Amino acid sequence: MSTAAFSRGPCATASTSASTSPARARRIAPRRPSGRARGSRTRRGASPRAPEASAASAATSTFSALPVLQLPDEDCTPEEEAAFCVRLRDVCHTVGFFYVANHGIAPKVTVDVLEASRAFFALPHDVKQGIANVNSPAFRGYVRLGAENTAGRPDWREQIEMGVEADAPGEETGAEADAAGVDADAAGGVDAYTAGDRPVYDVLVGPNQWPEESACPGFRRRVTAFLDDAASLSRRLMELLALSLDLPRDFFDDDFRGRPNVQAKIASCPSAPEGSPSSASSFGVGAHTDSGYLSLLLQDDVGGLQVQNGHGEWIDAMPIDGTLVVNLGEMLQLRTRGYYLATPHRVVSKAASGAGSPPRLSVPYFWNPRLDAVIEPMESLPETLTWLRPEPEDVAETRSHGDGGNRLIGLTPR
Repeated sequence: MSTAAFSRGPCATASTSASTSPARARRIAPRRPSGRARGSRTRRGASPRAPEASAASAATSTFSALPVLQLPDEDCTPEEEAAFCVRLRDVCHTVGFFYVANHGIAPKVTVDVLEASRAFFALPHDVKQGIANVNSPAFRGYVRLGAENTAGRPDWREQIEMGVEADAPGEETGAEADAAGVDADAAGGVDAYTAGDRPVYDVLVGPNQWPEESACPGFRRRVTAFLDDAASLSRRLMELLALSLDLPRDFFDDDFRGRPNVQAKIASCPSAPEGSPSSASSFGVGAHTDSGYLSLLLQDDVGGLQVQNGHGEWIDAMPIDGTLVVNLGEMLQLRTRGYYLATPHRVVSKAASGAGSPPRLSVPYFWNPRLDAVIEPMESLPETLTWLRPEPEDVAETRSHGDGGNRLIGLTPR
């Protein structure tokens, strides 16, 4: 049976996504010495290629600011889509982090979810504790301030953990179980929805916990509206990521099969208390890389997110109005044989500037493969792709929950 992997987002706690084969998670297969690579031919659904990026864009991951990408309209021409995919490929290959504008989520939806978040975190502690995640077998619900940690150091934040809304395994009807059934082969030959043994990741399936409507009016409606729109955006970005690699538009579909293991959270990172030890409250989230495929982040205007470049420098990712932050996770890095990057990042707690210093609010959203997927590197990359940094002989694990470094690109947080 596969072993689950855990991820962390820009202001996130441990979440769970699909599994990687233990042997393949550490080392990829040798590169094919010759011959045409799989996926290098034009296939149905693929966009025509735009001209290659110039050598001037061939910088390694030594960026000093995150790029801003303008998502083309849904009804854009094939040429416009192809041009965007060339830029997307360059950014994902050398940076792994970017802002996306024209993302299609209405300003009212983003404002509403941040307002709902602010209202929830203003509630009395005992009301928030009424949906504490310790009451959820699926780890959904409220997590109190400082309860989570990254690499053994407490993260100075409180949050609500959410996932795909579903009945807990064993509570679904026969039809629902058939619709949700996992791949028995991927689960080690065990039928996950029989009355017998179930895969360990089944514990992650279950209902979310929501505050009472009377306590936080409109919270569930506003949050759900954002999550629905984030799902639509994630599906489109996965298609564009496939096209950017000169692969068919639906190349990654089998990793999800309409059952992505979505995780999201509403997070509040307060200012560090005056006079507090730096080790106790310097970071809303310590240095880490995400472990899934795709992460989206809506953040307010407080700031604090930092991304590490190839020199080991921490680059501020200040909020830009009308954009979301997008970054890639370790599973996509593995799947693409290290061509696309899972980049280390963290959230630095702002120093308190007196009473009433506002906390940083964010809504991280993780688009991960189905729970029963086994993620392995593609056999080879299309020959049309060019390496703008040294091609790794193997893709090592990135130690997301150790020191936050990414051994693929030689980074160790400072």
